[in-house]
Amino acid sequence: MLLAAVLVGAAISLTHLIFFHGIDYRDTANMYASLLRALVSGEYGEAFHPAVPSLNVLLARLFTLTGMEPDVALSAVSCLFYVATIPFVYLLLKCFLSAEPSAFGALLFACTPKIIRFSCAGLLDSGKLFFLVAGLYCSCRLIREKFRSFGTAVCFGLALGGLSLVRSEGVANACVLFGCTVLFWIRTVWREKRVLPFLPMLTAVVPWVLAVLSRAWTNWRFCGRFIYDARIHDGLMYVLGVSGSDGAQVIPPSVAEEIAKTPAEKENALAVWLELIRRNIVGNYELYFGFAVAGLLLLILAGYGRRCSASRAQTSAADRPACYVWPDRGVPDFVKWDPFFIVLIVNVVCNAVIFKFSHFYTYRYFLLNVPLFMVFTVMTCWWFWRWAVKLLPRPLLCAALAAVVAILALQVNNGIDNMISGDAGDSARSGEAAGRIMRAEKPDGKVLFWYAGIEWYYTGMKRALPIETPQPDYRTFDGFDYFLVCKDEDAILPVVEERADLQEIPLPPESTVRLFRKIEEE
Repeated sequence: MLLAAVLVGAAISLTHLIFFHGIDYRDTANMYASLLRALVSGEYGEAFHPAVPSLNVLLARLFTLTGMEPDVALSAVSCLFYVATIPFVYLLLKCFLSAEPSAFGALLFACTPKIIRFSCAGLLDSGKLFFLVAGLYCSCRLIREKFRSFGTAVCFGLALGGLSLVRSEGVANACVLFGCTVLFWIRTVWREKRVLPFLPMLTAVVPWVLAVLSRAWTNWRFCGRFIYDARIHDGLMYVLGVSGSDGAQVIPPSVAEEIAKTPAEKENALAVWLELIRRNIVGNYELYFGFAVAGLLLLILAGYGRRCSASRAQTSAADRPACYVWPDRGVPDFVKWDPFFIVLIVNVVCNAVIFKFSHFYTYRYFLLNVPLFMVFTVMTCWWFWRWAVKLLPRPLLCAALAAVVAILALQVNNGIDNMISGDAGDSARSGEAAGRIMRAEKPDGKVLFWYAGIEWYYTGMKRALPIETPQPDYRTFDGFDYFLVCKDEDAILPVVEERADLQEIPLPPESTVRLFRKIEEE
């Protein structure tokens, strides 16, 4: 079944790359693909940005050496991370479950629609999932080896380093994971009444620190700032009340948006937390989340049954407590009772807190809930299956198995449907058509585009505003030659149409964008 999971992931990735029509998500187009395009052109000053992680960009550069286009190369890197995560999901699950349910969990992960959709689109989320799941597995293995293995410690440190390089907030996720591991080291020392080896833990820190320093050096070399991440740095400076070089206090864009909220919006803290919980559930994929909650409840009840089983040996038959959940063994035989369960939950909670205080989150940032809660999802599924094998006649059992296969197939279809649709191709063709017109009139012109500017990438033109620049006042901003607006961007179109210094350039009717030229003043 593990082989089937890997083959499913590989087939999905190949399907996406074969039928690749263009970029699906604006973050890929407006940040990572544009950075990669600059890197391919040798424009290193534009290729590296102090607020945008460059690991995926650097890895995708290797694919462009074979002649692959930057947008396809980014998708190839994210697909590789997605496929590589599948066996690590199996290994992590095997720390808590037997081999068969662990392999089934890896298959469920490979078939999750949201994992497929966001893991093959050139985004950074698949890389974060890979390093987090690999780090959790290495942490669990290091704990079970009583912190004696230097090889496991190095792998753990590499996972922490990759987690810190693949996404900006990954360094916080790495700190949480490392902190949980240290707590288990202290717990083991306390229980065994002796000092365990600590050199492997120090060994794990080395590649992690080197990874963080490498990003700081890259930012200093190409951006002039020896910092890990500009957004994190500016956020900390704001919290500490430190002023910038011009004497003004630095306010990160996400914090500025929070400040701009009305008092009513700020006071409704309960609604904010409820929305955060909702996005966690959506990121976890609702179908699996229900099984995960049931699995958590079963685990709690299994602990109760375990205590009852222990009590039976010490009491008479008349005084024994009634145990109805797991009457024989306390926990099902396919579950390996391990306190490392709590680390999975801690990482989920801490990830939610990280994004809560960054004032910026979307539900795909909580996709890590899928593999981290998978152990509880599989626990429920396998428990139901075991009872089905015992109670259902063979024809109904075969029908149930066919239904499971059908559900997984529908999930895969749901995941790849968005990737092989023609929407991305429409955006690419529209951008290319607009780019030909702009280059014919002014090859060195700069393009201004609003929030969802995937088409801009395919124009091949320079952007009017650098990456991570706060949006200007579009009614008066003057530093551009062309304005590219998607036809469905109703919030900005009235502003563009009201400007007297803009003239629309006709595009084909099937175009997804409208193109405006800035009229030079006489």
